[in-house]
Amino acid sequence: MSSATSAPTTTPNNQFTYVFIPANDSLPIKALTGDKSGGLSDDILSKEAKRYFYENSDKGARAAALDGATPEQRKMLADQLREEVKGSQSPYAAQMAGLDDDALINIMRTTHTSATCEITALTVPTPLNNHRAVSMYTADDARTQNLPYNRRATELLLACGHSINTAEASPSAAAIGAAPPGGICGDAFVGRCHDDEARDVWERVDFTVEEADPRAEWCDVARQRGGGGGGGGSAGGGARSLSGLMNQQAQISGGGVSAGAGAGGNGFREGKGDGYTWNQNDEEVELRFPVAANTKAKYVKVNFGRSTLKVTVAGQTLLNGQLGGTVEVDDSTFTIEDASSGKGKELCVTLGKKENYTWPFVVR
Repeated sequence: MSSATSAPTTTPNNQFTYVFIPANDSLPIKALTGDKSGGLSDDILSKEAKRYFYENSDKGARAAALDGATPEQRKMLADQLREEVKGSQSPYAAQMAGLDDDALINIMRTTHTSATCEITALTVPTPLNNHRAVSMYTADDARTQNLPYNRRATELLLACGHSINTAEASPSAAAIGAAPPGGICGDAFVGRCHDDEARDVWERVDFTVEEADPRAEWCDVARQRGGGGGGGGSAGGGARSLSGLMNQQAQISGGGVSAGAGAGGNGFREGKGDGYTWNQNDEEVELRFPVAANTKAKYVKVNFGRSTLKVTVAGQTLLNGQLGGTVEVDDSTFTIEDASSGKGKELCVTLGKKENYTWPFVVR
């Protein structure tokens, strides 16, 4: 990452901090700095992201292959592209079928070999978030290249109120650790800008490693009505494109969107932890632990915190961690039930959510 360095404790006035979130969970989230003087027209973060994803893809090899292709190979590639477009039922299929080989090769060069990236609007600027927009930059061919699932980036997306159930499924959906539908794949950059169109202001501002946490305060603001994040609970799912979010926030300002910002999605609705299973909806989380058949309530101790949970049975701690959201302690309880398998008992812990949205994680 030639144009970025590890961020110092304090950022100079002409510098800004942004973060790099590796898809590999074993690698730390890294703080980087860039020069903000280029403004919107020469944004260093956008340039750095495009350069990074280009250099870490096979686009350079594709470009070289196109440059070195013989006339026969170019014709074969053009015919392949025509067949691909025809099979995709694209509205442009008829138009592209009429293009000559050179025009099709140029289209292929632009779409498959240029330095580009996908930009996901985590938030758009609104008065409630002080006109701060947060964007995520990822490889635009992450899924076709089968890049690994980025759990931390996806949790951040969900924490901003976005739905992840409207995009296509991961090509490797059967693989362990595969991305849920709409989840982020591959490495990601995240940055923030101050964008106030009324005052003609656009400037990069800091986004720190500490803020790359789904429990961060700015994520709470994003989920609020008019907070700039996704509208997950609405019928269409989260509006992750910039134009979609801007339209959504305009509707909110005009009273066109009902309150309630639950992020939908199937990928984070149920799962397994270490010795338990869980499921959630917008109102509550349920965790189930297999326990001995003779387990009684007096052997169970559950410490419900607003953002923490500890479960102990017969002196053994089954779970102790931070929750993915805030709970209403008075609406949380536990019961001992017959196991759904018909064998033994289960301890069922139910957590009432303070806010109606899908938690980016249940407990960790």
